[in-house]
Amino acid sequence: MIWRWSLSGASGDRAHCCATNRRVITGSSGKPSGNYLEEVKTMDIVRIDGKTLTSDDLVGWLKLSGRFSHVVQDIIKEKLAATAARKHGLTASPDELQNRADQHRRALGLHRAKEANEFLDDASLSLEQYEAFLEDALLAEKMRADICSEAAIEEYFSLHAPQFDAVELSHLVVTGEGKAREIVSLLGEDPDSFDEIAAEHSTAESASDGGRVGKVMRGALNPTLEAKLFNASVGEVLGPFDADSENTFEIFSVTAKYDAVLDDTTRDAVSNLLYNEWLETAARDFKVEV
Repeated sequence: MIWRWSLSGASGDRAHCCATNRRVITGSSGKPSGNYLEEVKTMDIVRIDGKTLTSDDLVGWLKLSGRFSHVVQDIIKEKLAATAARKHGLTASPDELQNRADQHRRALGLHRAKEANEFLDDASLSLEQYEAFLEDALLAEKMRADICSEAAIEEYFSLHAPQFDAVELSHLVVTGEGKAREIVSLLGEDPDSFDEIAAEHSTAESASDGGRVGKVMRGALNPTLEAKLFNASVGEVLGPFDADSENTFEIFSVTAKYDAVLDDTTRDAVSNLLYNEWLETAARDFKVEV
């Protein structure tokens, strides 16, 4: 149980948990079940000109604005990982929970027990629900660390290295196919003038930087365009290609090519791939229904 809301080294008061209009979630053992969302009741969030906005209204707004699914997906991911962690025998120690609570309350600016109690009371949450929230987050992190171990990352990279090749690009966007072909002709005579021409003629935001896009990894572009750019030579100009808007055309210059290297950026990319693949499998194994 997390009692010490005070700063490290302070008195360590036991946080009082107001139980008004809510109850602690427990399983058959009488301990918190971990489902800290189950008992969160409808609550008033704000009043505007006498009209109350409730948590139900918030959910409706999230759905209508298209943001609800993103929130739900984040919750599902954490719950899946925490559930799998428990099945694998992973646990969060009291010290780990306490450290996470300390980090969390400091991030929220809760420096005294009274402030922490008021925070939970305002959210209509019990201390046990808060502990379950922290435990889920810790277990999800531990599960991800197991899935995305250094050995797993290195093995995936060794099998899929070309997937992490990259090219450095500049581009420009113009209106009208005739103008686009004229620019391609000019660049054919003087490829080094790409920056200058992009700054003068391109309608893309990158024009102010001479059309520079930067490093692009495989998978970021549509497959047809990607194949042409990754097969091009450094300094080669390609285009014009139809752009997204009507009667606009895009021209590219390949300024550098990079063979895959397992650096920090690639490690992060491999870790995300491994974890997302695991989540897809876990969603089937645990029969997630939305």
